[in-house]
Amino acid sequence: MKKIYFLAGALIFGLTANAQMTDGFEDYPLGPYFGGHWTNWSMADGPENIIVTDERASEGTQSGFIGNDQIQDAILDTSMKTGGMWTFTMDFFIDFGSSGYFNAQHDLGALGSTGNWAYQSYIGILPTTGNEADPGTFHFVTAGTDYNFSYVEEEWIAFAIEHDLDMNIVRLFMNGTEITFGVDIPFGDDPTFQGKLNGFDFYSAAPINFMWIDNIQFYEGEFNMGVSDMDVTDISVYPTVAKDLVNVSSKSNINNIAVFNTSGQQVLRLNPNSVDAQINVSALPAGVYMVKIQSGKQVQTKKIVVK
Repeated sequence: MKKIYFLAGALIFGLTANAQMTDGFEDYPLGPYFGGHWTNWSMADGPENIIVTDERASEGTQSGFIGNDQIQDAILDTSMKTGGMWTFTMDFFIDFGSSGYFNAQHDLGALGSTGNWAYQSYIGILPTTGNEADPGTFHFVTAGTDYNFSYVEEEWIAFAIEHDLDMNIVRLFMNGTEITFGVDIPFGDDPTFQGKLNGFDFYSAAPINFMWIDNIQFYEGEFNMGVSDMDVTDISVYPTVAKDLVNVSSKSNINNIAVFNTSGQQVLRLNPNSVDAQINVSALPAGVYMVKIQSGKQVQTKKIVVK
């Protein structure tokens, strides 16, 4: 993306039945990749390509990487959508003190020239021309407003955006929890492109850009809150209102348990390696939390209340 519109005085796993696209980068050769649903701003194989790496991954052994050369400009082509509800999910990882960036494009027909941004996401940097670092803050910029919230560095974050193209609004989710601001978040503000979504642009926007992405899904329908297509009885969490211990049981071995607060911050993590586990929540402040459980290849998210 050779031009970014900066704020200047204004700003999961699991495959669903209606999934259109999934990408875990596992089937690609290591190194720069151009092909399939991955293109770039110039629409020609070259230095703007996404880089496939095995340095780290949220699942499997490979992920996509956007570095700090301020040249990389990879485009994920979703094909044109002109109405309905469409959800985009991915896991992202930002190095300590580093940043990431991506945006949504209304129409990829403008690539290589002007582009048409629906929204822009500045992760770990301020939405200004100076690329000033803002560690641990995600700035979601759309229709002249900066909707910002916290995230955890050096940790894989499950992020989702639900696009209602008929109502021209979006909803944001982090680690299974909706991020709300008390108002509807608009999907861009240009009436020429209202209701259109054609792809996502991952750009090396700053010299401190070190961003990995993995487990991409793009599908028609509402965000499924990270619940896989397994039988919901396979994983049990009880009691859902507790002040000391919460029990987790599964028919399969429980690999990981992560607890997140309403800001999307991970507050507890366990690796039980057993079909039964207990979460000690006695040290947590009272409130609502999301518990994400990975059992084999299945992932389920449950809400609990700590008294």
